[in-house]
Amino acid sequence: MPDKIENEIEKLLQKGKNKAEIWQALKNEKEKTKLLFYLNNKSLPNHRKKYQVVNFFLAAILLFFTTKKLLTSFSFGSLDIFFLLSLVVPVINIYVLREILRFHRSGYQFLFVLSFLSLLQPENHNLQEIIILCLMIGVSGYLYWQMFPRKKQIKF
Repeated sequence: MPDKIENEIEKLLQKGKNKAEIWQALKNEKEKTKLLFYLNNKSLPNHRKKYQVVNFFLAAILLFFTTKKLLTSFSFGSLDIFFLLSLVVPVINIYVLREILRFHRSGYQFLFVLSFLSLLQPENHNLQEIIILCLMIGVSGYLYWQMFPRKKQIKF
């Protein structure tokens, strides 16, 4: 559920305000750390439009990977601790998918790191999994560095 500060930032971004203007307008009346987090976590509307197709491609890859993991989890056929443990990865993937579809910086960061760490799991050591994971690493890294350049981040 979006926070009130996040909703307010989104409305101002949609009106054409840049992040520096929003920071100047809201820094005295809101919690500064929370405001700074939400402000730096949101992408600009022009970046959303520019990278929309690439973002949906990344979301489709993640959805395919998550569906595959869910089908594997449900194929065990019994409700036990291993079934519950096998649902951890799909649940995390669903959260990351939500963040990516909302164009949040944290979603791209999580996906980049988690995809890289997934390469270490033995179950992902077949060619199809390696290709999918490398694709997710590359695309999430590209989108992160294109939509959230470090020099444009707002600081205290």
